[in-house]
Amino acid sequence: MAEISEINTNYAGPKLDPRVLRTRKMLRDAMSDLLETRPFDAISVQEIAERATVNRATFYAHYLDREALLEDLIRSRFEELLAARQVRFEGTCPSALKVVILAVYDFLREMGTGCREQRRHFEPFMQSVVQAEVEKVLLTGLEKGAFQLGSSPELVAATLSWAIYGGATSALRLPIPDSDSEQAAAHADSFVEDVYGLLLPLLIPGATPASAAAAHHG
Repeated sequence: MAEISEINTNYAGPKLDPRVLRTRKMLRDAMSDLLETRPFDAISVQEIAERATVNRATFYAHYLDREALLEDLIRSRFEELLAARQVRFEGTCPSALKVVILAVYDFLREMGTGCREQRRHFEPFMQSVVQAEVEKVLLTGLEKGAFQLGSSPELVAATLSWAIYGGATSALRLPIPDSDSEQAAAHADSFVEDVYGLLLPLLIPGATPASAAAAHHG
């Protein structure tokens, strides 16, 4: 699989009251459980609240509507994957971008399982959540100024994040091997290397994967 470098476990965001965190997790878990057997359109706020053992007023104290809860569910799952893999882009080693690319690919593949109707509801939220989270991860490293970027860190991070998401979405529309097979791992590695080669010049103008690796280890 793609090499893992520049890892960091610091994913702490703004601290919230533990009771708020607990209630939101209960609501996310309730939504997740209901989605196992019901299409999103058939799930009501009342059902979510009952499954989470809270009332409707509590639901609306935390989320504007079902869509906001679904978005938070997707975000929490993606953040869990990033944290579990210790994905962080510190902005000193360009090959760390491979870990980000692979995380997006694997997450979209995992979330893409299930019925087509369910995926249809997920896709707009997947796009907004994953792109924004990847942009945030990349911008953290780019703002440190280690790369001689041709544009602002904000523009480069946004461009990279959209390209990674779009590339993964496009690749996963094609037939792919079963996720547990060696062919699936090879498919993922090939995708990561292809996208990395395309995006590397945004970090280091004129660079190739080979020249970047030689410079990093030299």
